[in-house]
Amino acid sequence: MGDIRLTRKIGLAGAVFLMVGNIIGASIFILPGTLAGIAGPAVFVAYLIAIIPAIFTSLVAAQVGSILPVSASDYVFTSTVLSPLLGFLKVWAAMLGAMVGGPLLAYGFADYFSFFMPETDRVAIAVSAVIAITIVNLFGLRISVRSQIVMVSIFVTALMVLAIGGMFHIDIELMTPLAPLGWGAVLAAAVPAYYSYTGFTMLLSFAEEIKNPARNIPLIVFFTFLTVATVYTSVTFVIPGLIPWRELGSIVAPLSDAAATFLPDWYAAAITIAALLAAGTSINAVIIATSRSFFAVARNRIYPKAISHVSANTNEPDVAILLVSVVVLGGITFQGSIAQYATVSVIGWMLYGIIWGIALVRLPTKLPDHYHNAKFKLPIPILWLTAVVNIIIGAVFIFIAVRDNFGPATGYFGLLSLGAIYYYFRRRYLFREGVSLEALLKNETDEAQRATQEDTDTSLLAEG
Repeated sequence: MGDIRLTRKIGLAGAVFLMVGNIIGASIFILPGTLAGIAGPAVFVAYLIAIIPAIFTSLVAAQVGSILPVSASDYVFTSTVLSPLLGFLKVWAAMLGAMVGGPLLAYGFADYFSFFMPETDRVAIAVSAVIAITIVNLFGLRISVRSQIVMVSIFVTALMVLAIGGMFHIDIELMTPLAPLGWGAVLAAAVPAYYSYTGFTMLLSFAEEIKNPARNIPLIVFFTFLTVATVYTSVTFVIPGLIPWRELGSIVAPLSDAAATFLPDWYAAAITIAALLAAGTSINAVIIATSRSFFAVARNRIYPKAISHVSANTNEPDVAILLVSVVVLGGITFQGSIAQYATVSVIGWMLYGIIWGIALVRLPTKLPDHYHNAKFKLPIPILWLTAVVNIIIGAVFIFIAVRDNFGPATGYFGLLSLGAIYYYFRRRYLFREGVSLEALLKNETDEAQRATQEDTDTSLLAEG
């Protein structure tokens, strides 16, 4: 079981486009308007605040991915350094995210599709989008990556035309006062705004398929962060200067309406197409990331063995891909606001920010060879700083999110508890079968060390 491996077929550029498509996604076309209704014109400040925890999350992704370039390395890292239970719950949380976030993205796709065909059935379009993207993934990751490159290039270009052009048409009166509801409201908006940055750990899901991982993974994180931060900050700065912030909170397609204030009428359609593509890239990323997590956990026998099946033709985890598609389709009837889901989702991300903060300080002692021989290595002071910041910010954001969304937050923790119950009984079953999870995890860390050493040797040969 532990010898089933996916091939390294994703280069630096392809991985960056996958990441940008996942992180930016459809939320940029919907969420800024909703958050402007909370924070006022200072919505861009909320996004700037959200950058802070995102920096430290991205550092974790760069560090873990570079030393553990295996499928679902976040699961392997947490399981090895802290506890297999906590590692599994990270994957369980990813399943919950796919169950709710996938349908929301699909509905976002359907809502923007209605711009062109208003009479189409919303559910049918959402289902069709998920099925189509699933089929693309079954044909192989290379095809999926090429599709992602085209779609991301188009929607990022459309967003930057809006942002740069909008700078010359801002109405200063609309930006005054900057925080009409107070800076507390801006901080509250920063919590769901952080949802827009919560995609960096996706990289860890497909780390096993990245070429030259020790070198490329930190670079992927850097270029992705630079692109995402630029797009978010510039777009959210512009739109409150084009449309009154009170109106933005109730507009279904705020970016299309903002574009219509100074660009030709056809550009609203262009923004709509960009939103469709962004939703598509996000659905694609959900399927890729979650399927790799399912595959890795099944390879370690926590999920049934059949889920770790790999297609002989495409070297893709086909059963895991189909399972994720079923999970997303099963949640397609979910009804809730994107802001509410974003806030509750942040609870999960921040909870693991705290856990990873604790895990980071144990990394040099629990995986000493992996850490000390790493090509990318956070110095001990930076490692501790990253850990402490993740813990503090995680606690603050969780407090705000739970305070404002107590009911949904309670439900979320209840579902996590179900995951813990499943894990308990599965471990008992594996014990009776004579399966050692610790041995399987040791195989993962050994494979990661072999891959990074191979990467280093290749680099040395190239330099020579």
